[in-house]
Amino acid sequence: LWKTLGYWCLMSVLGLILLFSLASSQKMDPSKHPIVTTNYGKLRGIKKDLNNEILGPVEQYLGVPYATAPIGDRRFQPPEAPGSWQEIRNATLFAPVCPQNVHGVLPEIMLPVWFTDNLDVAAGYIQNQSEDCLYLNSLTFCSFTLCFSLFVHVDIRDRRKKPVMLFIHGGSYMEGTGNMFDASVLAAYGNVIVVTMNYRLGVLGFLSTGDQSAKGNYGLLDQIQALRWLNENIGHFGGDPERITIFGSGAGASCVNLLILSHHSEGTPTCPSLRTPSSFIPSPTASRRSSGPSSTQRTSSTFTSV
Repeated sequence: LWKTLGYWCLMSVLGLILLFSLASSQKMDPSKHPIVTTNYGKLRGIKKDLNNEILGPVEQYLGVPYATAPIGDRRFQPPEAPGSWQEIRNATLFAPVCPQNVHGVLPEIMLPVWFTDNLDVAAGYIQNQSEDCLYLNSLTFCSFTLCFSLFVHVDIRDRRKKPVMLFIHGGSYMEGTGNMFDASVLAAYGNVIVVTMNYRLGVLGFLSTGDQSAKGNYGLLDQIQALRWLNENIGHFGGDPERITIFGSGAGASCVNLLILSHHSEGTPTCPSLRTPSSFIPSPTASRRSSGPSSTQRTSSTFTSV
């Protein structure tokens, strides 16, 4: 009897030791999971090693809400500021992307070559979709004193706040996500904070009924809300709200052009950077490499009611 009791006591002790070991191993290491306090609550990020001799590691904060979920009564409405949270919010995983369909929605001639040549890769980023998609999916910056040094020992980081770069993805206003773009190297090399984002696409983002029911351009209003969030919170990440550069490619560059002219973006200091011609000048869509009807150049139209 005593041997049996002793056996079970020993097993109980070993079980408790194993349980405490597992619990301690699951605790977040502060050196690998830094915490930032924003106006809405605390965020737990992740430190990413670039495995590069000249580029220091970066901190990333993924899936950061910049607006309330545009669902229910908020569908087809301008975005609203996000609600606050009490506990530390995990910001180590990408948030869902906005509803879209890469295959079969638009003719390939209307999509950029780099996109159509990598449809399988792009499809991998849009498996997790939700209307609750208004997130900044990458706040990336170098956290070390020496962010970049090549051949000479020069510390390019000073004590001033870092410049901020907000990237707006393209996709003909129908597809795309900021999840696809890893800004780690740019952030470390340039000693800047790089932010990518999701905004409403297609019908949910740009449908207009021509009256008060659905004014349209909600995707553009999402981008303005993201700028407002950055203007209010980027200082907590060491960024300078007075030095925010917006840049994009394809439809994202057109959005940059439209944001510059929109009175809604007043009060959000930005410096524009375009990677395509003006959205108000009809430009031929990039032709396919192959010959035949698919290489015919076509002009594109943009939404100008901002």
